[in-house]
Amino acid sequence: MSETPKNTDEIAKRQETIREVFANFSDSDQKWKYLLQLARDWPGMDSSLQDEKFLIKGCSTRMYLVPSFKDGVLHFDLDTESGADNPLISRGLGVLALQIYNDLAPAEILHTDPEFFQNIGLNVGLSPTRANGFASLLKQIYMYAQVFARF
Repeated sequence: MSETPKNTDEIAKRQETIREVFANFSDSDQKWKYLLQLARDWPGMDSSLQDEKFLIKGCSTRMYLVPSFKDGVLHFDLDTESGADNPLISRGLGVLALQIYNDLAPAEILHTDPEFFQNIGLNVGLSPTRANGFASLLKQIYMYAQVFARF
């Protein structure tokens, strides 16, 4: 079992920022436009990192999540096979997840409430395949955190 993180202020700050963004949406179209913009703005990753072992299982989109661990911090590179062009919603969901989990200690990730995204209403309106893919992405992030928490 991992130790309790010493400082969860960063996680709370990240979650509050996202919560505020979602609270300002007057309709679900704004949520989808926001996710599309996140996807377009994301720099992606070098295609050489797109290895089958980094594919998110259970995601209908070919999405890659590549972890790296340095100085006690877990960093993720993420992209979809088609890069910034397609599928934008799935890529945007991945980017949104990384806004919470990227560049944190594994113990901090493991002590983050995985229900956060449901609590802000992100699951409302997601197709079953996107919801399953997003759940698979979150599960993979937590699995990497469990592995790297041992170091």
